[in-house]
Amino acid sequence: MRAHVDARDTDLVGREAEQAIVATLLDDVLLDDGSLDDARGGDARGGRGQVLLLSGAPGTGKSAVLRYAATAAAGRGIAVLSTAGAPGERHLPHAALHSLLRPRLALLAELPAAEQAVLREAFGGAAPPPAARLARAALDLLVVTPGPVVLCVDDLDVLDAASRETVGELTRLCGGTRVSMIVAGRSAPGDGTAAQGRAVALGPLPEEQARELIARAGRVPGYTERELVLAVARGNPLALTELSLGDGDLDDTAGLGMLPATPRLAEAYAQYLEGLSVPARDVLLAAALSISPLVRDVLAAGTNLLGRDEAARAGLAEVLGGGLVVEEDGRLRFPLPLLRSAVPALESGARRLSVHAALGRAVADPAHAAWHAAQCAAGADEELARRVETLADGPGAGTGVLVVLAALECAARVSGDPERRAGRLLRAAEVAYAHGLADHSLGYARRIDPAKLSEFVRATLLWVHDLLPDSHAVGRERIAELCEAARAMAGRDRELMRKLLHAAARRCYWQEAGTEDRDLVGRTFEELRTPPWDGRDLAVRALIEPLSLPYPLPLPYPLPQDAGPAPHGSAGAGEPVLLGQVAHLTGDFTRSSALFALAEPAVRAEGHYGRLPHFLVPGAMGQIWLGTRWEGAQAMAEEGHRVAVGTGQPQWAARARGVQSVLEALRGSHDRAVAYAAEAEEAFRRLGQSRQLTLVTLARALTASGTGRYADAYVQLRGLFPEPAGPLTFEQFLGVAFLAEAAAPAGESADARAVVAHVDALTRTAAPSPLRRQIMAYAGAVLAPDEEAEERYGRALEPDVETWPLLHGMALFGHGAWLRRRRRVTESREPLARAEAVFRALGARTRAEMAASELRAAGQAPAEPAGDDVAQLLSPQQLTIARLAARGLTNRAIGEQLRLSPRTVASHLYQIFPRLNVTSRVQLAERLGAE
Repeated sequence: MRAHVDARDTDLVGREAEQAIVATLLDDVLLDDGSLDDARGGDARGGRGQVLLLSGAPGTGKSAVLRYAATAAAGRGIAVLSTAGAPGERHLPHAALHSLLRPRLALLAELPAAEQAVLREAFGGAAPPPAARLARAALDLLVVTPGPVVLCVDDLDVLDAASRETVGELTRLCGGTRVSMIVAGRSAPGDGTAAQGRAVALGPLPEEQARELIARAGRVPGYTERELVLAVARGNPLALTELSLGDGDLDDTAGLGMLPATPRLAEAYAQYLEGLSVPARDVLLAAALSISPLVRDVLAAGTNLLGRDEAARAGLAEVLGGGLVVEEDGRLRFPLPLLRSAVPALESGARRLSVHAALGRAVADPAHAAWHAAQCAAGADEELARRVETLADGPGAGTGVLVVLAALECAARVSGDPERRAGRLLRAAEVAYAHGLADHSLGYARRIDPAKLSEFVRATLLWVHDLLPDSHAVGRERIAELCEAARAMAGRDRELMRKLLHAAARRCYWQEAGTEDRDLVGRTFEELRTPPWDGRDLAVRALIEPLSLPYPLPLPYPLPQDAGPAPHGSAGAGEPVLLGQVAHLTGDFTRSSALFALAEPAVRAEGHYGRLPHFLVPGAMGQIWLGTRWEGAQAMAEEGHRVAVGTGQPQWAARARGVQSVLEALRGSHDRAVAYAAEAEEAFRRLGQSRQLTLVTLARALTASGTGRYADAYVQLRGLFPEPAGPLTFEQFLGVAFLAEAAAPAGESADARAVVAHVDALTRTAAPSPLRRQIMAYAGAVLAPDEEAEERYGRALEPDVETWPLLHGMALFGHGAWLRRRRRVTESREPLARAEAVFRALGARTRAEMAASELRAAGQAPAEPAGDDVAQLLSPQQLTIARLAARGLTNRAIGEQLRLSPRTVASHLYQIFPRLNVTSRVQLAERLGAE
């Protein structure tokens, strides 16, 4: 049976195995309960006493498991007695034992006189009895009443020594009695003799459960901050619920790549410092704060603090002997990484400053020494700031971003030059933005007063401000300001000039910029641009007039076909992302997908989470057209939205919702499509970005056509092409295909032909992208009069169209339906059957059903999967993934085995489940016959 447990115990994330062990123990406790003799008759000790020994580092959840056990036992009617260590009582003999037995002391008179005397001696201040005698007397006291008893002992290491020894004896004696024990501590109880019972060591939580625990705690709202907490906490449950980046300045632990310990987390590690000598505490604090891990540097700092080298060496020997740090090849390492952040939090601010001062005089590396000296610097020191800033030149991946930001913050704080201070804060704002720390980025920028700065710094500040979360509050008037700043920088810093022009063009794209604004950016660009083209040059053109660029794009370097490492000379991951966006804006999804794939590993490895939505969201839109299955597009859009929200990029979050609304409309999930479209519309209007509503219009039109309301769909799509029209976005161009599709059933073929001709005139270039050319071919075929349709469908169904499965399916369906209407029924079956198969594979349910209906009308039943053989239903890779998932492996574990990303594995499983008609991994295991 299972009893009701307290609501707090539902917070036991990732400890299901330990909960099961507790449940088994309680089952055993109750197993013989019906046959237990009354304490006054039969054997008072009869029963099935059990012992569970919980061990683990501080914060691993020992107390939570104990609390769960106590609640579950009480819910089953089992008596529960508890005690826990109290630092203030460690020197009071038997204080913890007295606390444990206090509810039963009223029954002391029922024991034999000898046992009463033993207990009174222990608790009365007389000479303490031997632990073995005391444990036997305590056990007899516990069984004077009928029924089982569970003793819960927490913080064994903090108990007074006498109680700790007695608890150890109790674990040996309670077997075969009605008394069971659950004891938690850093290590097993006893004096070196193995205690009876089952020992369970609590380790770190797996990543999935760690993320769930962070989410439940609710302390960390941002995506990047969650990643930092995961990296620093290393699965420690207490750290996962306590750590956060905060919204103020970074403290000195950030220079170590760590997050500051909260008082509760620090207190959990306080027992490690108890009993240390003054030299040992000084050396331990120096080791914890030192950027340099070298033993000689820490010893030198200890000598500065203590005045004698011998004292420093003795202190180091003490902490090494206690296992608080270990020495490896002349370097010090903390076996418990969280202890390193806890040690400074347990010391006063004055002590930390004194240690930093000692380290500043002792550490050999100039940059490291400057960091420590700057922590206690009272005034400005530009040379000190310069040396500290060099620490920001290191890698910023993972928790390294904390080191970079802390170094820039510190350098700005001690800088005596306002220009250089502003430059360091601007650099910090850029780094924070790239890593997705939007609030910190905004905070750095707001510290700068542009009034007394040079034109160059003001221009840089203008560009940085245009990246930040609140930039949408400034209207289109910022476009002219950015162009003016770009002109001012043309002769001084051409890279900054390009950034400013890019920011102006970006505003033209996101906001409802008119012809005048776009022309201003275009004129400024043409006046200032000099060969050769770089990524920002191409981006400017794509943002103000996306369909004017030729195909193929004049990339600054060749694009590797295998999407391997970034080519020599490219600007890391940033350049491929930028060029991928350019290709995407021009409708060249094939190249944009390759560029995004080129950039993704580096972006993730560098921790530039702020850039993830910049290619995940457009990549999802591209995969709607390129993908043979839409699960990949769905996974990309979902992650793009989640990261955009978590990194403070509302425009990208709204755009992700817009892409999801289009995808769900195409999939036939009309309610979800409408909800996503409404959410996207509200966000775009709030941000003043009504130009982005094209995605919302597409989604609503596709929902209308998917439910047979072609007239409504046509009206909405027709609104995308007002007269006269300015430069078209690629979303508008994609809408041409759906407008042509809806025209005939809506009775608007003539009007649609005029729209298509107008779009063709607006977008005609020397070399349009293949997708644009194929969309125009499809629209021409669907809208062609009967005497021209055959030839036009031939062009629309050229082999290249298979590159875009959605468009291919639409062309096949259009051709098959046209043939059937012309009474060429036999000929219509082949394209209709192929269209149905394409739509079914994509996940376009409504379109697949329409094709199947047409196929039946042509006298042929749609094909069903051949047999029930799993091998026939899945590809070889999918079959491998299915078998691994059936064995219980997580998506991450499967990905590591097959060298795939967890998202790709999830995408495959999303396809596998419906094909095998299962909805869970348990059912998958049953289907595959796995245990």
